[in-house]
Amino acid sequence: MNEEISTKEDTLKSLIERAGYTQKQFAKELNLSLSTVTFYIAGKKLPRVDRFLEMARKLNVSPKTLAKSMGLDVRDIPNDKSYGRNLKK
Repeated sequence: MNEEISTKEDTLKSLIERAGYTQKQFAKELNLSLSTVTFYIAGKKLPRVDRFLEMARKLNVSPKTLAKSMGLDVRDIPNDKSYGRNLKK
């Protein structure tokens, strides 16, 4: 993925802007209402898993980065690059 190094300031709103969308454009891209995206940004709602993954794709960020931007606790969740090395075959 071409995501920048995540910072503490990464919010869903900033990820949307960094991807070049307005909130209204992002909502339209996901076939959602603007109010739904606004609820996601405010932390009043969480998307379904399939919608969450679609958002990560559109924003070109990892699911972990997106989850963190939405205020979810991602401690102890491995980074994508290191995850495969920890699996036993």
